[in-house]
Amino acid sequence: MSYQESTKLGAILEEHPWLEKELPRRYPELKSMANPAARFMVKRMSVQDASRMSGIPAQKLLQMLEELIGEVEKS
Repeated sequence: MSYQESTKLGAILEEHPWLEKELPRRYPELKSMANPAARFMVKRMSVQDASRMSGIPAQKLLQMLEELIGEVEKS
């Protein structure tokens, strides 16, 4: 699936639930997403929202997601 800046993280996590733990582990900028209090909000956030929160440009964040998903799907 191709994701856009407006894609909700909840939709991505629904398809790939393992990302909820893997993203903060691989990318320190996303550690705040692992906070139990933030999990509720993260699912309602778009990729653009996560970009602003983490400081990672949205296109870079999309690329990171797609690369990580591709790695796992190939294995």
